[in-house]
Amino acid sequence: MLKSEKENGEQTQEGITLSNGQTAQDYVNSLPEKHREVATESILECLRLGYPLNNLEITRIGRAINRKRLGIK
Repeated sequence: MLKSEKENGEQTQEGITLSNGQTAQDYVNSLPEKHREVATESILECLRLGYPLNNLEITRIGRAINRKRLGIK
C-alpha cells in the first residue's frame, strides 16, 4: 500500500512505499544508474495520477516518458 511522508510540502523517496513493501529509494537505487532519473519521474507521475506503485505501472510510465523525450508517439 502507498505510504508517503512530506517534507516542506514535497514528497521524499524515503517516505514512498511501493506496493511490494520496498521503498522508492531502494527501488531506484537497485536500477542501473542510467534508468534512475526516469524511474524517479515515473514514480512521481504515478503518484500524481493516482496509479498503483508497482513495477508494471512504473515501467509503463517510464516508457511513455522516454517516448515523449524521443518524440515517438
